[in-house]
Amino acid sequence: MAYVRKTRDYWDIEQHTECGWEVVSSEVTRVDTKRALKEYRENQPEYPVRSVKHREKIDAQSNPVPAEQAHA
Repeated sequence: MAYVRKTRDYWDIEQHTECGWEVVSSEVTRVDTKRALKEYRENQPEYPVRSVKHREKIDAQSNPVPAEQAHA
């Protein structure tokens, strides 16, 4: 039986403005996160930008196991 992940990774892109760190975008892959960080840094160099990795639990309703794997 193949391993089934119990968590899902995502990255928040945060930008430091007058009010502090604000989430301006979220990405689901690291490649997309790096691309978005580069774009923010090129387009708005006056604001510092960072990425913060998060993990969220995957519940059974949002990611059900296919019937073929359930009885394997």
